[in-house]
Amino acid sequence: MRGAVVAGVRRAVDRVRALPPGRRDVLVTVVVVVLSFTPGVADKGTWLGWPDPQRPFGPLAAALVLAHCLPLLVRNRAPAWCLLLVSTAFFAYQCLGFRPTFATIALYVALFGAGVHQVRARRVTAAAWVVGYAALSASLIALGAPVRLVECFEYAALPFGCWLMGAWARTRFVEQQRRQHLDLEAAMRAERERIARELHDVVTHHVTAMVMQADAMRYVPADDRTKVDTGLAAIGGTGRRALGDLRELLGVISPRHDAEPAPRAPTAGSFGELVEQTRLAGQPVDLVEDGPAREVDDAVALAAYRVVQEGLTNALKHAPGRRTVVRVSNTVPDGLAVEVTTDGAADAVTTSSPGRGLTGLRERVRSAGGELTTRHAEDGGFVVSARLPRRSETG
Repeated sequence: MRGAVVAGVRRAVDRVRALPPGRRDVLVTVVVVVLSFTPGVADKGTWLGWPDPQRPFGPLAAALVLAHCLPLLVRNRAPAWCLLLVSTAFFAYQCLGFRPTFATIALYVALFGAGVHQVRARRVTAAAWVVGYAALSASLIALGAPVRLVECFEYAALPFGCWLMGAWARTRFVEQQRRQHLDLEAAMRAERERIARELHDVVTHHVTAMVMQADAMRYVPADDRTKVDTGLAAIGGTGRRALGDLRELLGVISPRHDAEPAPRAPTAGSFGELVEQTRLAGQPVDLVEDGPAREVDDAVALAAYRVVQEGLTNALKHAPGRRTVVRVSNTVPDGLAVEVTTDGAADAVTTSSPGRGLTGLRERVRSAGGELTTRHAEDGGFVVSARLPRRSETG
């Protein structure tokens, strides 16, 4: 039975917390007002001055009770004003000597709210309340109330405790907001880096191929119409593929854009398309596939595709005309191995530097559960290789 009651109270508290701040303040205000005028509960409140009521409970007392409660409506939006109005009503009620009232709980709620929601002049607000409480204590003593100074200090512990609890809750809230802000910044930074990698992979390869194809056209005799048409067709095909990849990427960035909803996963024939495109740019490339193609995750397939793409792009940029070999091994146990080897690159040191391409590629391969390695070959060439699982760690 007790467990059911506790569970019910927790559910009720959770529902109240889920309410918007304005509605929550309205609910708290209504509850305090109702209980302040409910027989058997209305006279259960704070007694600070006289042991017995000095005045009968009448319209003035009822007005002060409402003055305790109604400011709670702005507890979140204007915590300092709420505390000022509630404290004024509390001080006046105590000095006039009315019977205890449940409405005095509004003072503790207002102090807690000020500790949580007050942004500016927090110390000034706390100091002003201390001065007001000291004035209340002095007034009660001057009016002849049987209250000792030590009792005034003892009673102050509860209001101060409410303020400190609110300040502690605010500290936790601010820290939570700070962590959420940092997490959001980290997510945005990671997303920007991902988009930058995609743009690099798509634009650099295609543009490099188009530049190499256009440069090769300079050496084609003007009267050789067949080679001219072939070269122009290669440039046009590469440009169209670049536009298609960019549309897919824009579709990911902005779903409202006129594009595919997501990038297409590379197929088994994608390596051949990359090799053929690079050949048209004048780079001698061989494709060696070991074993039948295996079914792998989209993330693994895309990572393997980007490894080959980056290796061929580096070959075009840093070792034009040098023989390049793409090896795809499907016989690796529970995985896939991809290697791009370029013979005798004149500036292979440049291709091995940790630029955006290789850095982004290493992160992509790692996110798919694989490992990327780069090294110099004995003849001065450069090797980019990756070993990938069939199923990515994030898939």
